[in-house]
Amino acid sequence: MMMSSRAEALPELILLDGGMGRELWYRGVDVPKSIWSANALLVAPAVVRDIHHDYIAAGADIITTNTYAVIREDFEAIGIGDRFSELLVLACKLAVEAREMAGRPVSIAGSLPPLRGSYRPDLVGTIDDLLPLYMEQVAVMTPYVDFFLCETMSSAEESLAAATAASQSGKPVWVS
Repeated sequence: MMMSSRAEALPELILLDGGMGRELWYRGVDVPKSIWSANALLVAPAVVRDIHHDYIAAGADIITTNTYAVIREDFEAIGIGDRFSELLVLACKLAVEAREMAGRPVSIAGSLPPLRGSYRPDLVGTIDDLLPLYMEQVAVMTPYVDFFLCETMSSAEESLAAATAASQSGKPVWVS
């Protein structure tokens, strides 16, 4: 018995990019625990663009914005909360620049991360707490991305908050 699935509508092969944080570290960019890969937006934005470009050159059909660690509360904790939107836009523009350099179709996934720590369902909070934070991110990122990737969600509640906000953009939403 054959079952039909939505996957049948997808192309035979879609290649996503690789990780940003580890690649930044391999290339010598400081990746501090406080803001992790977001630090590259402050100290080495060209390296972020180069990593996107290299993933595309390696065959990636989708690149993911370097926004996994662009989290307002983390930025506020180290005194750069006022740069939150600016750095979200920069991360998106670097992905767009890499795509423009590619000379072939490439999609941009807008990363929406867990806001209170990866793999920490005990820290997630409520939808009412999270939804406005995700809505702010989505509003800033929407003009630059083709779809949203709610990445490494720690709980169903967190997934629902991120996906609800992302769906308000009118763009496709993936959840992992």
